[in-house]
This record gives sequence, C-alpha cells and structure tokens, in this order.
Amino acid sequence: MLTILLILISVSFGQQQQLQNLVERALENNPALKARGHHVQAAKELIDPAGALPDPMISLGLMNVPSNSFAFNQEPMSGKQLAFSQAIPFPGKLGLKKKLAEIEAQKATDVQGELELQIIRNVKQTYFKIFDLDRAIEVTERNQTVLKNFTQIAQTRYTVGSGIQQDVLKAQVEFARFEDRLISLQEKRAALNAKLNALLNLPQDQALEKTEIWSFEANDIPFDTLKNRLLKNNPILKAWQKNTEQSAVRVRLAKKELLPDFTFTFAYTQREVLQSGLGGNDFLSAVVGLKIPLYFWKKQDKQLQARRFQKKESTEQFNDIKNRLLASLNDAYQRAQKKAELIQLYQATIIPQASQALNSAIASYQNDQVDFLTLLNNLMVLFNYEREYYRLISEYYQQLAQIEYLTAKQIIK
Repeated sequence: MLTILLILISVSFGQQQQLQNLVERALENNPALKARGHHVQAAKELIDPAGALPDPMISLGLMNVPSNSFAFNQEPMSGKQLAFSQAIPFPGKLGLKKKLAEIEAQKATDVQGELELQIIRNVKQTYFKIFDLDRAIEVTERNQTVLKNFTQIAQTRYTVGSGIQQDVLKAQVEFARFEDRLISLQEKRAALNAKLNALLNLPQDQALEKTEIWSFEANDIPFDTLKNRLLKNNPILKAWQKNTEQSAVRVRLAKKELLPDFTFTFAYTQREVLQSGLGGNDFLSAVVGLKIPLYFWKKQDKQLQARRFQKKESTEQFNDIKNRLLASLNDAYQRAQKKAELIQLYQATIIPQASQALNSAIASYQNDQVDFLTLLNNLMVLFNYEREYYRLISEYYQQLAQIEYLTAKQIIK
C-alpha cells in the first residue's frame, strides 16, 4: 500500500554554519559598509581641526614711502614692515566646536553600527526566504512523485475497467500544475539569490547551495527584556540621542557668540638712516583687536533663539524615533508569537492529521471505498499544509531577524 512519509524539520550544526558564513562574508565585503567605515574615519579626522585656532596671517608692507622719490631714507616714518596676526576666538568657543565634531564622529559610528545590523538582518531575512522556497521545491517534488504513483494507479484501474479516464486526465493536469509551480519557485529563488549576492558583494550569477532544514525554537525572551535591549543598544536611537546632545552644545556655542573674539597683531618696522644723518631706529608694534557683536539683537540673539528651537526639535524627533522603534519591536514580537503558535499547531495537529487522512484515502481508494477526486483532494490538502508550515517557519525567523536588528542582540543561533 502506498503511504506518505512526513519529513519533520531537524536542525544541525551545518545549517547554522552556512548562515553564519553568509553573515560574516557580508560584513567583510559589503561595499556600503566599507564606505560607511571610511565615513567614520573621516569624521574622526575632523575632530582636531574643529578645535584648532584659525590660521595666522603674516603680512609684508611698505610704510609711508614718499611718492615723489620712493626713497626709504627721505622721511623719518618710512620703513619696511613685517607683521604677524593671530585671531583667537573667545575662550570656550573652540572647545565647544571640538565637542560638536566629537559627537559627530560618535554619531557616525552609531550609523555604521545600524548599517551593520541592517545588513545582518537583510542577509538573514533573504536567507530564510530562500529557505522557504527550497522547502517549497522539496515538497512540490515529493508530491509530484506521489502524484505520479497516483496516476499509475488510476491508469492501471482504467486499463482493467475499474476506473475512469477522467481520473487519469485529472491526475495528469495536477502533475502539470506541479511543474508550473516548480518553474515559478525556481524563478523566485534565482531573484533572491541575486539579492543575497548583492549583499555579499558576489557575482550576480553565483548560485547559493540549497539551504539546510531549520528547526523551530520558540523565542522565550520576554518583551520587556527586548524593550530594554532596544532602549540601551539600538544604534539609531543612540544616533538621535547624539543629535539632542549636539543641539544642546550648539545652544551653548550660540551664547558664546555674544562674546567678542580677539585678534593679536605684532609688527616689526625696519627703517633706513635718513639723508640728514639722523637715527633710523626700527619700530615694534602690538595691536589687540576685538570683534564686537554690535548688532547682536539682529544676529546673535536670533541665532540663539533658532538653536533653542532646534534643540526642542531634536528632542521631539528623538522621542518620535523611540516610539516608532518600540512600535516596530512590538509588531515583530507579536508576529513572531503568532507564527510560533501556528507552527506548534501545524506540528502537533494539522499536518499529522492531514497525513493520516491521506494515507486513509489511499487505502480506501485501493479498496474502491472513495473516488479518485477525494484521494487527490487529500493530497493537495497535505501539500498546502506542508507549504504553509515551512512558510511559517521562514516568516518566524524573519521576524526574529527584525527583532535582532532592533535590539542589537543576536537571537538566531
């Protein structure tokens, strides 16, 4: 008697290693991540320049040269001057500018961390989508084999006169539909394979070997624990927190702009001995200049108010991002929980019962107790349940990958 063997999911070290290798390859070779790393290094290099003094100025001049002779020994105030000028911002301004650059570099590091998590998530989600298609191909091919046996039985019964030709034709049509499903599944797999190759910076036509079978392991981490992980570890949240810190520093810097900057100038003037024979002593000069915010009510005050509004804006943006991330975490968590419940239901009840129903229909058909259409319907019911089961497994792990991305903590091991 023809029977159906239900292949249950099992887990092995090999499939864990396969996924881990893909993740490591992506982190090592992904060009977007490499570009972000260069951006971080560039931001770090800009820290010291932000806190450095403005470049000094050296000037050369001819002082009080008579226009009728251009002689330096005709007038007592004529001479050649070398001057050195250095602008110095009011104390504290450069320190705040350097602080802004430091926070910018930290923010760039957080954004790099977010991109890294995003790539890991995308690799895992794409992998589990391919896993779903691989299992669908396996289930389809396995049911094709069963259907082929059904067709042979129907053909034999028709030949000996105990069956009808309609059963044979129906079986052949369903077999062709399985072929159509296989072609569609293989096309979808090729597209996902190319997407995965892009993440890994591999040639688009490089084929991924068939994914291994994964087991279902329910996530028993409480939502509050995941929430705390997100609030503590999420790099995007950290980056937006850095935005609020930058806004606070900009307010302090805007207050400093109400205070004057200084310019110190030192000059040396060399004089010639005059035609009259009088001295020609050289001169030393020193000048202190102040940059006065004379129109502060039009400029500096307005800039300060703008910075204060920007600080409030960044605070509200941080709260908005936090709420969105928490909502996304809750959505992924609830979806994973629902998938887990359905997976357990399919494992414990639905698929075993559908398998038993098909085996019973096979026995009854061979004893002329049910018609061929009933047998075929039972096969398709089991086929659809198996497809749904693997789809649930795939979507469950995709949701776990999303939770990993949000909490910056590995769950899929």
